[in-house]
Amino acid sequence: MIRKVDRYELLEEVGSGGMAVVYRGRDSALDREVAVKLLHPHLAARAESRARFSREARAVARLSHPNIVEIYDYAGDAALESFLVTEFVRGRTLRAFFDQAAAPLPELGVLLARALADALAHAHAAGVIHRDLKPENVLMLEDGPRRAVKLADFGIARIVTSDERMTLTGALVGSPNHMAPEIIEGREATARSDVFSLGTILYWLATGRMPFAAPNPTATLRRVIEGRYDDPRSVSPLVSDELAAIVSRSLALDPEERFASAAELREALDALLAEEGLARPSEELAAYLTDPAGYARALVPRLVATLSAAAEAALAKGASARALRLWNRVLVLDPGNRPVLAALRRLEGRARLWRLLGRAGLAAGAMALAVLVGLAAYALRPGASRTAPPAAALPAAAAPREEPREEPPAPASSTPAPRAAEPGPRPAPRPPPAPPATVLVLVRPYAQRALLDGVEVARGAQQVRVELERGRGHRLEVLHDCCTPFVREFPAGEAIPQPLELKVPLQPLPALLRVQADPRALVFVGGRRVGTAEESQRAPIPIPVPADAESPYEGDTEIRIEAPGRPVFATTVRVRAGAVVAVVAPDSEVTR
Repeated sequence: MIRKVDRYELLEEVGSGGMAVVYRGRDSALDREVAVKLLHPHLAARAESRARFSREARAVARLSHPNIVEIYDYAGDAALESFLVTEFVRGRTLRAFFDQAAAPLPELGVLLARALADALAHAHAAGVIHRDLKPENVLMLEDGPRRAVKLADFGIARIVTSDERMTLTGALVGSPNHMAPEIIEGREATARSDVFSLGTILYWLATGRMPFAAPNPTATLRRVIEGRYDDPRSVSPLVSDELAAIVSRSLALDPEERFASAAELREALDALLAEEGLARPSEELAAYLTDPAGYARALVPRLVATLSAAAEAALAKGASARALRLWNRVLVLDPGNRPVLAALRRLEGRARLWRLLGRAGLAAGAMALAVLVGLAAYALRPGASRTAPPAAALPAAAAPREEPREEPPAPASSTPAPRAAEPGPRPAPRPPPAPPATVLVLVRPYAQRALLDGVEVARGAQQVRVELERGRGHRLEVLHDCCTPFVREFPAGEAIPQPLELKVPLQPLPALLRVQADPRALVFVGGRRVGTAEESQRAPIPIPVPADAESPYEGDTEIRIEAPGRPVFATTVRVRAGAVVAVVAPDSEVTR
């Protein structure tokens, strides 16, 4: 033990920054491992700073989210040292994880950024701004069954007053690579400032480079306030147009032009992932964190299949420009993809291909046409290799759109044209396609998200209306964090009555109970023993949600805690389906 602060034993230093030192510690009262963050003395010297620290700690302690580091305790205003006690996350920072385990697939970065956006949305809804979002403040929980991304250090930058923005070394408090321009200019941080910082992380995760990186911090800050950064598609050809648009909006110089909230950014990332076949981002992220290298290898063929199917669907609908953009991404992921090369070869005639390329913004003159046609011929010849050089992909940068010139008409001939043949009988008209089937889903409590064939069709709705195309199968999913997902399959040949109305009362999940007490304490819920306080700290204990006259998804339940040698502690708490509820028993000192 290095020393003791209050009831916390400091065992080893695990990190240090411009504002605090972090120790791995032990809570001597509850006998559990914790992280103790001690504020630097020069920041905690003033009573005003200590009071501000306590206010921020109280605000952050109210947050309860799987992607936010949980706060257990903090120093009061009168404490000699300002400290914060949190759960101890065994794992690496996001920077260390990305440098060692990540693969160059932007979709992996989007999964990570989406988890952070979800955490920010929860905090912003509670009125808490992070203010210092950067990879070093993101921890990767890699031990145990629950792999997760954990956002730390919420609100700690708030304790620095405007006249303390400069440290003794003359450096701004914060990371120049991730600071929003309004913060550099001395304005107050807002939720949109956090969106900007998350945008810088998303850019880095997608390309492997910081957007505003420069030889020194001063040059970096200048680039931030001028809004100068390279298009992410020019840094990595794997970045899609849609992802580039999300990054651009997040990094807008004017806060009003950014996403209005982290929740809006999260929705944009969800839509992007759903289009690429990753409609369950939380499950996908857990799988990635369990086996980063294996997941990355398996993701490539999944993306190729999804993008190829989307391209074929786009071509069938006449959206040739979109089809070519999707095929371009497939060829970047898999340069020797024979089905795509065969599809390109099937396009009829040079003039038609030229027009399609022009509409897609991908034409770069006759050279681009020659590359595509020559590539298809080369790849499909007998004995051709399955792989091709990366240059085989369509040009990533869009050239000026230019329609092909029409050839002048041939001069009229003096020889009369042959007489047209007499028309034969007209073919019978084709019957019009059957109208789509309409399905109205009435959801209780409501659908946080509704997916049709993996694509989001509604969010935050109690009534979801979908149109099902006849002649093929469909899969409808209704999702809510509190409940078991509702899934309905519609086989291709199923007769669907019109209109079809589905009443869907989602089945509630159990609530999750965490108890802070003597580890040996027995925990009872509704008179039934469910475990010990120590077990609840290792993993929250599932408990049923009591039936309520107003809602089956939340209700009051009695919690009783029996610790050896201490009076029985009982309380009534409100529990919600799928949510974590924390109960703190009086500690031993108070009880005695």
